[in-house]
This record gives sequence, structure tokens and C-alpha cells, in this order.
Amino acid sequence: MNRVAFVSDPAAAKESTEAIRSALEKAGLSVSIAGPMNIDGADAVVLAMPGKSIDAAGVEALSRFVKNGGGLLALGSAARDASEPLAKLIGARIKSHSPNFDYNVVVSDGEHPITHRIQDFRLEDELVVLEPMGESRTLLSAWWEGKPQPLAFVRNEGKGRVVYLANSASRAIGRTGWQKVFTRAARFAAGEDWANKTVKVGVIGYGGAFNMGKLHAQSCERARMKPVAVCDVDPKRTATAKTELGEHIQTFTEVKDMLDKTDVEMCIVITPHNTHAPLSIQCLEAGRHVVTEKPYTITVDEATRVIETARRVKKMATVFHNRRWDGDYMTIKRIIDSGAIGEVFHIECFMGGYGEIKTDWWRSYKEISGGAFHDWGAHFCDWVLNLMPYKIESISGDFSKRMWHQVSIEDHTLAHVRFEGGRTATIEQSSIAAIGKQRFRILGTLGGIEQKGWDAKDGIRVVSYQNGQKFDGIVPCMKDDWDGFYRNVADHLILGEPLAVTPESARKVIAVINLSEESSKKGGVPIKPPFEQ
Repeated sequence: MNRVAFVSDPAAAKESTEAIRSALEKAGLSVSIAGPMNIDGADAVVLAMPGKSIDAAGVEALSRFVKNGGGLLALGSAARDASEPLAKLIGARIKSHSPNFDYNVVVSDGEHPITHRIQDFRLEDELVVLEPMGESRTLLSAWWEGKPQPLAFVRNEGKGRVVYLANSASRAIGRTGWQKVFTRAARFAAGEDWANKTVKVGVIGYGGAFNMGKLHAQSCERARMKPVAVCDVDPKRTATAKTELGEHIQTFTEVKDMLDKTDVEMCIVITPHNTHAPLSIQCLEAGRHVVTEKPYTITVDEATRVIETARRVKKMATVFHNRRWDGDYMTIKRIIDSGAIGEVFHIECFMGGYGEIKTDWWRSYKEISGGAFHDWGAHFCDWVLNLMPYKIESISGDFSKRMWHQVSIEDHTLAHVRFEGGRTATIEQSSIAAIGKQRFRILGTLGGIEQKGWDAKDGIRVVSYQNGQKFDGIVPCMKDDWDGFYRNVADHLILGEPLAVTPESARKVIAVINLSEESSKKGGVPIKPPFEQ
């Protein structure tokens, strides 16, 4: 465990100091509160003290520490009124400060380890306008008065590393994007180097439908992971994989052979739903991490077995809920998180229409797919559970089979979820709905959200009484970012950063699907989830 000496401003608010310290400790660093003269034994110093508060002896101690191989992460205030030696050590002096404002943080250099897989993000904070001193490498920038200003840079000093972040870390530390940059900067300054780390990936199932095998593999590549193997029962599909992904790809028709004969570290299971659990467990038992296409499994018991296996063998098991990165969903979540509609207490969502179900499609057969609700219903359940992140008290449902008897999945499914605090949600999916409904209708104590259809170009309607006056308008949708899923997986496996889609959250999706059907069979009686939440 790398050790960090945190040199902070005695005048800083205790909450700010604790927030920074907590972020460093969550990133796996051992943190001690120190002064500039008391940094022996540390791998890096995080300097949050204004430069004018550090005397000549303190600057000399810091300089000697860095030149001998230690690291320095200097935060905005550290360059304020800094002496000439300290300014040279940091690599800049402050020319001016912007007021607190909302701005876009641009990744200027995505090839440096600190910025691997980091995307542009917004930040509300001050911006320190710098006068650079000496050579440095700008990683992040932001515009101020018509010019891009360096917001994060790195430089070498002797045998050591210096990173400077030109803003107020105490204000920004609660923002996910900035916290990630900050903790990585501290780890890099302390000597970590993950520049060449990757994850070797094997794809199980390269079927032609939706070209999902190619989609997964290429998204992994963009996240700096390395597809090395493909397994499919059809040799024609493995040949296609070599054509699409490269001749270096090893191909197999048996999963056991791929596990035995390759050094694959993570397996992606893209197969019919009834195979998800056994294949995931097989890969986990072989010491591999696993990503499973949605839905996680067919039953809650299967999901629990996968989770328990992953815990026992200490490997990752997650689910490709990539549509958490759909632009319209992210827009809805951002609106809710802003407080514009107050506390959400009811969600309705609908998908479907009227049309005969295909007979030549494995998803049409319940014994393979699990049922109609296991398809798009899994996405909607996941969305609802993330928009309503509360304990589920009960689930009830109404499943129908009225028209399309040539297949075995349902025609119409309806789930009703009751959360703690009297909050509710309904999720409806149908192939016999001649008249549809809004895709989303969300009610909050200060307003509501409506998404009428599937075209993100139409935007999201928001009605808000947040400020005592009515607002009724359309909010444009953000862009889709499906690569966000695998960027997170890579960050988790390579850097130990938190996993976005936990297996437990994916199991709750299966619980909604399973228990709503079970409730329907019992006449709609509410059922409680069979596991701790």
C-alpha cells in the first residue's frame, strides 16, 4: 500500500480535509496528516497548503524529497503566492483566479495513465489561471477568456514525479469525474504505473444477431483491453471473428478448450439466456472474471449461485447493462439528480405494440429465453431500479398469453414494484398493445418527466415547480455512450475503481422479472424479494 503525506491548510474546513482524505483512502492509499518538514516514509506528498504558508525550510524539504524519487501532487492553492523555489518545483505560478462557474473539462492527452479512459466532463468550481514554468505535459484543460488553460499537468523533477491540479480540490472532490482524476494523480505521484496494464478478453458466443460479439470486443479494445480469443459452436462465426477482429484471435468451438488453452483473464458470455448461469460459473471456477450479457440469468437462484461463486473465487462477475449509458436515460437521471422534480414517488414505463411474435427466434421460446420480460424488460427494470434506488418491499404482476400461441413466451407482462416509503413503479411490456403509452412517465413531489417515444431527438419533457413557478419545456438528450460500460470494467480490473454494475444490482432486475410472474400465477399477490438488499 502506497503511503501519502497529506499537507493541508490549517484554515481549511474540517469537512473539506476529511473529504480529500477519505477519497485517498478509498483509492487504497495510506494517508497521514503531515507538515512540509514531516514527510519521511511517504511515497508522495499531497500539498493543499497555500504556497505563502510554506517557509524556505519546508520548500527545501519538499524539493529534496521529490528529487530523491518521491512524488508531489500539488493542488490549486499550493501555487498561490509561492516562493520562486516552490513555483519551480510545482512547475507554475498563479496569474489569477476565476470565480466559481460551470465549465467543461477537456482531456488534452488521453495517452497518459492518469487520463486512461477518462472522458470530457463538466465541473463547477474555480479555475486557476497559470503561468507555466519549465517543461510539463498538460493532461486536462478548460477554457477561460477565450483560451484553453491547463487544468492538470505532470512533470518530472529529478527522480520524482510532480502532478498539479489547477482548481479547488475541496470543492470538486465530490464530483465523480474529478475525484477519479485526483485519486489517480495521487497514485501516479506515489509511483504507481499502469500505463501498459491490460485485460485479455475471450468472447463466448459470436452469433450474427445484432453483431454483438464484434460490438463487445471492439468496445473492450477502445477501453484498452485486449480481445485474444473467441468461442462459438459455429466454425463460420469463429472465422468471421478472425476477419473482423484480426488473425491473432484464437478460436474455439468448446468453452473448456478456450479456458484450458489460453491466458484469457475475462470472459464475455453472449449466448442464449438459459446458458448464462452455467457458463458464468464454469468461467469463474476456471479463475476468470466474467461479463454476462443481459439478462443476468433466468432465475434469482441462478443469479445467487453466480454471485456466491464469484465471491468464493474472488473474481468479478458483472452484467452488460450497457443501456445505463443511453443518452435519454442519462438525461432523465441527471434531471432527477438535479432536484428539478423533487422526490420521485412513481414511475411508469411501457414498451411494445401489436404484432405477431416470430417463430424462428430462440427468444420466442420460454425454456431458452426465460420469457418475454427477460428481453427488453431487463433494461427497463434496471433503469427503474436505478431511478428509484430504494429497498423493494414487494413485487406483484400480471402475465397474459392470449394471442400468439405458436410460441411459448407471453403476449403481455406487467410488473408492479412497491418500494419503501410508499414509492411505486409499473413496468409494462406487450405484443398485443394496439394502443401504446409513453415510454416513461415519472412523478416527483415538485414536477414530472415524460418521454413519449423512442426517438431521442424528441428530447425529454420536464414539468417543474422547483422554484415556486411552473416550468414546462423540452430538455435535449445527451449522447449515447455504450463504451462507458467497458471503460468502467477496465478501470475496476486494472485500477480497482468501483464497479458500476454490481452483480447484486443485476440480481434485483431478475427478482422483479421472476417475482412478478410468480405473483401473476398466484392471482397478483405481492411477493417479497428472497434476499437481503
